Amino acid sequence: MTSSPTPDPSTTGRALLAALEALGPTPALAWYGEASRIELSGHVLANWVIKAIGHLHDEVALEHGDTVVLDLAPHWKRLVLALATWSLGGEVALLPRTGAGDPSADDAAAAPPGDGEDPRVVVTDRPDSALADTADEVLAVQGVSLAPRYDGELPPLARDWLVEVRGSSDRLGVALPAWSGPAPAPSSGGAAPRLLVAGDGLETASRTLGAFLEGGGIVGPAAAVTPERAEVEGVTDRC
Repeated sequence: MTSSPTPDPSTTGRALLAALEALGPTPALAWYGEASRIELSGHVLANWVIKAIGHLHDEVALEHGDTVVLDLAPHWKRLVLALATWSLGGEVALLPRTGAGDPSADDAAAAPPGDGEDPRVVVTDRPDSALADTADEVLAVQGVSLAPRYDGELPPLARDWLVEVRGSSDRLGVALPAWSGPAPAPSSGGAAPRLLVAGDGLETASRTLGAFLEGGGIVGPAAAVTPERAEVEGVTDRC
């Protein structure tokens, strides 16, 4: 497959969904996470993003320019939430996390990121944190691929994202504004890229977006993927 031109920012969100849907049953993401290998086809990943867009728009009332703080370790669910936020014109703030219970995030979770203002939305696996307590909306996410719901106790007004997002429509019912995320970076080769990523692809978001838009996909996290598995997955590059 030849490289596609970089879409205009006003259409990047729609172009991303179209590219994922065009993959159909072809894998767009392979995640070597907490249990075993999880594969999301292009259609399934697009469906998750569409549902997340609908939930953020309809239930959270996310507006253009609102910041969504992702206080989560790298995970495909974190990637879905970032793609949905950018599709709605929101800003994404990633807190430094490397894994469950990562102590490096303890201080970051105690205060709002960026300019110090209280965050509009916090998505977290620690809904009882000091940061979550300052947010208008708190979405609790279990960082386990097959978890049916958040397995901890939810504070008052915190919401279980996985339970709620599954009830969102499978059809995009929102007119997407201009894309607010990073610009996609096209690959250097002519074939659809299959990138081995360090985490969930958000660490190198421009290249991840470029891979999706060119009909490719990602595999991660790299630390859990042996060279033999990378060859089986058809990895073409690493980022």
